[in-house]
Amino acid sequence: MKIPSKRKGPNKTTKKTEPTPLRIFLTLAQINTLTLGGGYVIVPVIGNSFQKQGWIDEEEFYRIFSRAQVFPGPVALSTSFLCSYRIAGVKGAIAAVLGVVLPPFIALILVGGFISLYGDSELFKRFLNGAGAVVPGLVGSMLWKTAKNRKWTARIFIEVGILAILLILFPSAAFFILIGGIVALYLGRLLWKS
Repeated sequence: MKIPSKRKGPNKTTKKTEPTPLRIFLTLAQINTLTLGGGYVIVPVIGNSFQKQGWIDEEEFYRIFSRAQVFPGPVALSTSFLCSYRIAGVKGAIAAVLGVVLPPFIALILVGGFISLYGDSELFKRFLNGAGAVVPGLVGSMLWKTAKNRKWTARIFIEVGILAILLILFPSAAFFILIGGIVALYLGRLLWKS
């Protein structure tokens, strides 16, 4: 009887597969078909999936995610595009765009018809309420992972804290608070360095 040895090596949950354009498309299409919520809900699911398949490590994923936030448009699309470009080149990036865009497009057409037929159903309303309850947890998870990978100083901690408090106290002015906060932080850093 052979006793299995305990090997030291990669995590058992990581299976290394080749990141072909078809695999990238299918992975992202599955994620975008089954995940409810916006980009900040979908991005951690994409990261976990890419990491489990051995395509990218967590640190590199969040580095790419931080760059993707600068791009215009949906953050899930930008993150998927940049990660897929990094791991599979131009063909991977094209597959990523199709995998992110097609499922919601098709779902909107189907759900529009479904809502017109069953929108008043109590069961349907309960489903939407339950799905909406999960979103804050997923967003919180994304914020936590992003925050733990950042280098924090007392000044950055205070700036982010003040901005968060203002957003909580005045949610209707969130756009102006964010824009004003970004401009103030940027100008403050420029003045601080000079």
